[in-house]
This record gives sequence, structure tokens and C-alpha cells, in this order.
Amino acid sequence: MNKRPVAVPLFTVDPYFSIWSCADKLYNGYTKHWSEKPWPIYAALYIDGVVHTIAGTDESYKSLRNRIHQTDLQITPLSTIYTFENNVAKVKLTFTTPLLLDRLDILTRPVSYMAYEIEIKKDDAENVQFVFGISSQGCVNRFEQNIEFKRTPFSMSCGNVVQNPLGETGDRVTIDWGYLHLCDKDAHIAEPPMIHGGMKTIGRPTDTRRPIHRFPLNKVYNPHSEMPYLYTIKEELSGVITVAYDEIKPIEYFYTQIDEYYTKYFDSFEEMVKAAIKEYPEIKKMCDEFDKKLMTEAGKLSEKYEYITSLAYRQAIAAHKLIEDTEGNIIFLSKEDDSNGCIGTLDVTYPSIPLFLKYNPELVKGMLRPIIKYAKSDEWAFDFTPHDVGRYPIANGQVYHDNKLKFQMPVEEAGNMLLCLAAVKKYKNGDTELFDANKELMERWVKYLIEYGYDPADQLCTDDFAGRLARNCNLSLKAILGIAAYADLSGDPSYMETAKQWAKNWEKDAKADHLGTRLTFDMGESWSLKYNMVWDNLLGYGIFSDEVKKNEIKVYTEKMNRYGVPLDSRETFTKIDWLMWSTCIWNDKEYFDNVCEAITNMLNETTDRVPMTDWYDTQTAEYMGFINRTVVGGLFIKLL
Repeated sequence: MNKRPVAVPLFTVDPYFSIWSCADKLYNGYTKHWSEKPWPIYAALYIDGVVHTIAGTDESYKSLRNRIHQTDLQITPLSTIYTFENNVAKVKLTFTTPLLLDRLDILTRPVSYMAYEIEIKKDDAENVQFVFGISSQGCVNRFEQNIEFKRTPFSMSCGNVVQNPLGETGDRVTIDWGYLHLCDKDAHIAEPPMIHGGMKTIGRPTDTRRPIHRFPLNKVYNPHSEMPYLYTIKEELSGVITVAYDEIKPIEYFYTQIDEYYTKYFDSFEEMVKAAIKEYPEIKKMCDEFDKKLMTEAGKLSEKYEYITSLAYRQAIAAHKLIEDTEGNIIFLSKEDDSNGCIGTLDVTYPSIPLFLKYNPELVKGMLRPIIKYAKSDEWAFDFTPHDVGRYPIANGQVYHDNKLKFQMPVEEAGNMLLCLAAVKKYKNGDTELFDANKELMERWVKYLIEYGYDPADQLCTDDFAGRLARNCNLSLKAILGIAAYADLSGDPSYMETAKQWAKNWEKDAKADHLGTRLTFDMGESWSLKYNMVWDNLLGYGIFSDEVKKNEIKVYTEKMNRYGVPLDSRETFTKIDWLMWSTCIWNDKEYFDNVCEAITNMLNETTDRVPMTDWYDTQTAEYMGFINRTVVGGLFIKLL
């Protein structure tokens, strides 16, 4: 199978510490933060004074460099492995971020690794050095901000001269507080060997022992003009380079600035980093074992599905930050990347949960706790469920559109909450803790669905990209299953009877003039992906007929384009998460394979080189919006 991933994860830890390659080759263009702001890395071999570039140059400089050509790229859930080779050397770089969902002590370390292995083919080589650098640009957000460097006992670090932790919120906003660390006691500051559009290049250093011009430590720099890098030069032919980011304070959670989660286990950032370095062999072994297990399971379903889930895994997790609240509860906060930057968004949680249900359902509870806490406060005035709890990294309560009613998602979010809680019960051994502790709130929300959910009025929902609608059949479907979820959680059979009766009515009222079901109750020729129906199967309710489910898949099969099935009959774009969810409405292997092929086509062929989008055109593969979002966790639904 041909693989040309749309973007390649390198250092992917959390919404701020996130570096990607968005090119076919690691040396074809600078690496970037997910927001597309430059965050370059540099890697090269210096052999007897000649530079052999591996990463960090622009394609326009090809004639100025001896490249070691990239010959292979493999992406596993937790690692990215590049191989480079020419007539002088062979180099293997392995980028690993240990996002192990069952090991929160490791998951929450803001640390990522790059291992290198070098084979020299030149028999008479006398002086071989491996050079790695990372730009200081990643620790400031604006061009006018300056940085300073500090040497620590274990690293060279850099950070904004003016430290203001948690001082800025937003969507495509990068961090401008805390400190980036290249964790090597021999690391130093240096000018970059090559900068696009200027600055001298270094082809043959005059001093082969110190091939890069170093900058002084006691000086303030502007990273956008002077472009200082953190650098290390290694004489060994193999080793591991550790990069870390100290955010100091990562999240403000209901007016309390919270410490990093790793402080449960370590007294200092330095102690944590030293443990991460020491434990690398053991951690890498755990990562490799997890990769093998997940890839084998996904591969049994489809080679293309294995590829899709491997590319999605780190993105889905690294769009979150995990903390512990003052009561000792797990809080797992998403950033709604490329979509207003909301924190803890419920209709982002809902599509993401399949990955977390499979590997650690406690994290799903960690996503729901902030919404419940805010809904119980005096600041929330509505009888339905909140959309979010703020704007990343400030989680003090919803600020989305000033909390005006017309911008809320009443049926959407109430259904999302109840279905998420029922899914936790199913996949966490009957756990109903959050439901039981908040019964009054849950009853209020299910009554809202009963009063307003069957035939929803004009309101926002998670799929209103082509315009908001009244009488939305998929939203009605969510309300019905939300009521069934409440019955499941509460043990009250009367609610399940309501859900069953509504399901029968829905099948009649939503029946389209064609084979499937309508987009809205009053649009006879319309259709839409009824992805919410998956919970009828996964949770074992069985309130919708097999005939309806089979007919839906027949309709989607007819509507399939090269890059997938459109979201509904109005436009040609789709949502990648809902597209994969549709494969679980009915067990149709041919349809599943076609969906996997369509998604793979998009990932390999789109010209928009950004971390995996979840909203794109099914005819052109054009990126419509939304990148690096955790909703790609929904692609794991087939493994449930």
C-alpha cells in the first residue's frame, strides 16, 4: 500500500508541545507546530568537515547541501521512524512520544525522544559527528517577543524573557511562557546552519571539532530574526536525544492554577526529566509492545485501517492536557484546535471517546467532570448541558459566544453527556459513579430531551457546517439514544419504553422517498450520515430495526466518492470521525473497506499538508477546516 501521510508526528506531547513534518521528506521544508507556525528542527552528519543534511533545510537549498536521502518512513501509534541513506552513511531517526494511556505517570511527562543510529560506509572517515538542533521559536508566540537562555545541570533551556504563565488564550496560539529544554549537559546555543531567505550557510566548517558557530549565553535574543537554536553535537554513532517543555503552570481550572500532573510522582522538573532519560529503554520497550498489539488488532480488520489508526493515535491524545483537580480527580481537558480553541468541549469529547474507552475509560470520566462541575455552578443558567468550560488553557467556565442561548447546542450536548456516561458504564465494568453523584442534574437533562428532543427546533448542532436546521433527524436520533442511555444508567425501565416507542415513530417519520432516512423530517429527498445510531449496537439497546440500519449502508454505498461519503445531501464535504462511525451502523465488510480506502486516499493525496483534518471535501480531498483535533480518536470505534 502506498503511504504518503498528510503530516508526520515528531514531538507530539500536548496542545503546545507539538512538532510535525508536513512534507514528503524530513528535509523538504521546516517542521511546524500543529498551528502551522514554524518550529524548525535540524539534524545532520558532519563527516571530516563535510555537512550531510538530514532535516532542517528548505527544498530550494537542495544544490547547497549534501543530502542523505530519505529512503523510508514508518509511522506506528507511538513512534515515527525515518531512514536516510547515501554512499557515505545510513541514518535511522526514531521519534517517540510515550503516550501510554494506561500509564498516566509516563503519559503526563512533557517529554519526547529522538533516537539516532548511524552506519558509516566511508572506511577512511576520521571525524564523525551527529548534530541535532531545535529552534527557540517554539517558546514565544509573537515576533516581537525576546528569549533568554539558561544552562541547567541537565539541559540547555530557553524561554520568553517576560514570563506570564497562562497569560493568553486562543485557538492558533502557541505558548509564550515556560521553558524549552534540550536535555543534554553538553547542549549549547548556536546559529542555525541554514535559514530560508538569508543568513550564511555552512558547507565546510573550519573547525571540525566545533562545526557550528556558538552564541554567547548571557544575551537576550529575538528568535524570529537571530534564530538561535538549542544544539547538541554527539560523537557516538547511536544514542537518544530528549526534548522537554516545562510549562510551569499548564491549566487554570475554575480559578485555580494547577500544577503539572507529573508532580504527583516527582519533586521537580529536573527529577522528572532525569527519570525519563534513565527509563528510556524500558519505556521504548513498552511503546513497541503497545504498537505491535494495536497494529496487529487493527491490521486484522484492514491494512489501511492499521495505517489510519497509527497516524491518528498520537494526535488524538496530544490534543489534551491531563491534570488533577484539588479533590484528586482526573481531569482530561481537550483543546478544540483550529475551531475557537475551546477547552473541554463536550461535542469534541463525544466523537473522541472510542480510543479512550478502549484503553482507559477513566480518561473519559476526566473529560466529563469539568462539564458537570460547571453545570452545577451558579454561572450556568440553562436546563441543558454546557458546550465547554472556557478557552484553552483557562477552564473557568464557558465563554463561547458570550453564553447566548441562540449559540448553544441544547439537544446535542444533553445527548452527548448521557451517551458518554453510558459508554463508560459499558466499557468500565459498570461504572456509574458520575451519574450516581449527579442524579438531579442528569434527570434535568433527560427531561429536556423528552420535552424538546424528538423533533428539535432550529438550533446549533455539531454538524451545522452547511447551515443550521430545524427538525434534524440525526439530532432526534441522538435524543432517543440519550433517553435510552439514561434508562440504562438509572435502571428506570419507563425511559427505555419511551426510547423504544420513539424509535418506532422515528423510523416512520424519518423514512425518505428513497431507501434510507431523511436529513430532516420535512425534506423527503434528503439524506445524512446517521452516525449516532452506532450506540444502539455498541451499548446493546437494539431499539432500531436491522432493516433501517442495512438500508442506511446501502444509501451510503451509493453516495461514496473517492474520498468518502458526504456528511449529508447538501454539500460534498464529510467528517472523518462520523464517516468511520457509519461503518458500525451495520456490519458490512465491503463498506468498511471502502471507507478505509477513501480515508487513506485523502491522507495520501490531499495537497493540504496539515495534521489530520476531520472536515474535508469528498471529491477534491480539500481541507475545509479543523486540524489536529482529538476527534480522530473516533476512528478507533471499529476496535470497540
